[in-house]
This record gives sequence, C-alpha cells and structure tokens, in this order.
Amino acid sequence: MQQTRWKNDVGCLGFIGTGAMTRAIAGQIHHVYPQIHLRYLNPNFTSAKEVAELTSGQVASDVTDLFSCDAIILAVKPQIQSSILGQIKAAATNTDDRPLLISIAAGRNLASISLELNNAVNNFPLARVMPNVCAQVGLSSSAVSFSEEIEPLHKEQTLAIFSAIGFTTELPEASIPAFTAMAGSSPAWFAQIVESLARAGLKHGLTKKAALQGAIQSLLGTASMLQILADNDQPVQTLIDQVCSPGGTTIAGLLAAEELGLTNALVGAVDACITRDRELA
Repeated sequence: MQQTRWKNDVGCLGFIGTGAMTRAIAGQIHHVYPQIHLRYLNPNFTSAKEVAELTSGQVASDVTDLFSCDAIILAVKPQIQSSILGQIKAAATNTDDRPLLISIAAGRNLASISLELNNAVNNFPLARVMPNVCAQVGLSSSAVSFSEEIEPLHKEQTLAIFSAIGFTTELPEASIPAFTAMAGSSPAWFAQIVESLARAGLKHGLTKKAALQGAIQSLLGTASMLQILADNDQPVQTLIDQVCSPGGTTIAGLLAAEELGLTNALVGAVDACITRDRELA
C-alpha cells in the first residue's frame, strides 16, 4: 500500500465506530483535508451511512475493507475494543497490509493492544490518542503516544489528523491518564461551573439566560487571555492578580471559593479520573 503524507496527496482514513467522537473528527478532517477518503465501519449500518453522507465518505463492508486505508481510528468503547482487535487480528492473516491503528479508548494502553493483536500479526504501527469533546468545534485538546517501532511517517499522519481538530501534544504514555483527566474530562467540569454560576445569578435576580450568557462569555474571554499569557510564558496567576483588586469583590469571592474547597475539589476530580482510567485498563 502506498503511504501518503496527507498534506497534498490523496490518502484514506478509516473509522471503526461512528459515535460522537468519530463524527467530530471526521467532520473536521473532511473540512481541513477534503482530499482524504473517509471510510466507516459500524454494525449499525444506518449510523455509518449517515456519517459517510455527511463527509462524502463510504461505508466499509468489514474490517478487511479498511486495511487499504493508511490509518484506522478505533473509535469504540474500551469495553468492546478487545472484540474489534480480535476481528483485526483475524483479518490480518489474509493480507500483508498493516495500516496505522489509532486507539482513542480510555484506559487502553499500547501494551495491552499489542498483546491482543499478538506476535502472529505483529508490525501494526500503533498510536494512542485522547482527544476531547471540543473536537466538535475544532478546539480539542489531544495527547498522543506511539509504540516504539513507529515510523516518522506514521507520527506525521497521526499528528496531522489530530491537529486538524485542535491542539495536539506528544507525551510519554505514562502521562496520558493525567492528561486525559485534566484536559479530556474538564469540559464537563467547566460546563458544571458555568451552570453553577448561572444558578447563583438566578438566586440573585438575574434571568437564567442572562446569567448563562455572562458566564459563557467570561469563560471564552478568560481562555483567550490565558492563551496569550501561555504563549508569552507568563503564569496564570498574572490574570488572577489583574482581576483581584485589594479589598475588592473578586478576592472576597475567590477566598470564599478556596475555603469551600475549590482547588481540592478540582484536584480530587483529576485523581478520580486517573483511578478510573486504571480500572478500565
């Protein structure tokens, strides 16, 4: 199979599973790299056909049909990934093709994936990536790790895919659970914070709509300002100091939040995510 670099050449990307993350990734890939052929496999034919139509792609007939792709994204729940790997292993006995396999399942490390493919069908290049739901708007925060035998081209292809949906960084695999907890799960926590602020606004006479709009816009603005600080190697504390005037309302609120456990709650949330990631493994 002729490998491609996916910048100007035509290539093929396959997906096993057509849930929300596949739809987010495929939608962005179709927009950024319209020359790439997209192919989907799902027992639910209707779901696969729907995504294919949205991205000018094709529905694959079986796992073997995806082996002509440059890469296959394993976009299934960790609990059923073993079954999919079994199908890949069986299909590999009938072809010499070894597409890049990219897992986006929580708790599934590269060693366990390699073990399930086993030495009878070795030489699959493997990557593990943890994107987040913000891929839907092209603003995912993704961490990537690779198997030891990965080739530079496969790295380039993986980074090209996930850079199309947002920020992507390569990390040692041991760091993936912490990154997943901090970046992958945090959109739900940020959403809960916004909802809680809106309820507080409602308590003090604001309409729910006005409170939500105010909190959301502040979150957007804060993210932009923090990005500027990060780009200039300045600490987050810089923004906190800008907002907190001596004896003012903001410092009073911040100290109250800290007394009620703001930092401890967020650290505890990260800890719990990492623990669950290990359980899934």
